[in-house]
Amino acid sequence: MEHGGFSRRGSEGGIFPAGASVMDNGPISHVADHPPARRRRVRRGCHVAGPASGAAGAQTSGPGSRTGQGPHVRVELIADRAAPEPGMRIALKFDLDPEWHIYWRNPGDSGGPPEVTWTFPPGMTAAGLEWPAPERIDIGGLVNYGYHNSVVLPAAVVVAAGALIPRELTLKAAVRWMACANLCVPGKAELALTFPPSAAEIGRISAWKETIDAARGQVPKPAPPAWKASARSAGDTFVVEVLTGAREAEAVFFPLELSQVNDSAAQAVSPLPDGVRLVLSKSSQLAKDPAVLRGVLALAGGRAYTIALPMR
Repeated sequence: MEHGGFSRRGSEGGIFPAGASVMDNGPISHVADHPPARRRRVRRGCHVAGPASGAAGAQTSGPGSRTGQGPHVRVELIADRAAPEPGMRIALKFDLDPEWHIYWRNPGDSGGPPEVTWTFPPGMTAAGLEWPAPERIDIGGLVNYGYHNSVVLPAAVVVAAGALIPRELTLKAAVRWMACANLCVPGKAELALTFPPSAAEIGRISAWKETIDAARGQVPKPAPPAWKASARSAGDTFVVEVLTGAREAEAVFFPLELSQVNDSAAQAVSPLPDGVRLVLSKSSQLAKDPAVLRGVLALAGGRAYTIALPMR
């Protein structure tokens, strides 16, 4: 079954870093955070509401609004300053109804991450979305990686050398997402953020900046160079060891690539005197062990790190 760009668990695809060239003629419209080769996956046994239900893509505000709304999801486009300039960050802020979730960059057993197509004036573009560390969401034995309640996905604005930033401009974001609980509902919104902002928006810039800064604080950091980390193949499992220099009582591994780790299997965690060991079940779709197992390692205390585990 396929519907609205989402397909079953068996689909394959890579996770592509976002990026776009900075053009110097005409408005820039690019899919900075739309992995085109990956088909998104619907949870087995999960009903997907289609257009006939009136759910798909529903909005309470028309195109060009800073805010949008779909079933069980509200989204807005915010910025960390009142005037666009190099170093500025914009962000998509999602607020969800209780028990509903959206997805991380690797959705896990099913679903798909939010996608955004940015449109900027000449000489400006956006870097890829920054993804806060996700949570494991277990629904009926299937495990997804994503977010409940509220999540903010920042993106840095990049300005080409010598580009002139107009005093008045509009940044646009065409956003698509999949929200799930006991059923899955696709949504979309056409958002726009105009500069200079209105008086009401200027009064909210400080709060927006705090929101964006807090979200960036939840984005996994690169693993410290002093750490020693590796993985080895052991039958139908990967045995991961990460030596952080201290005993780690809690750990969760979130794979960056699809179909390497069995997302729904429990992760066996064993604290070590100077780190932690995890045993991860391999995906049934894994044809060959990867040379490097890449992912996010979440530790106690809200710590999260991107990590590359050479296979030995």
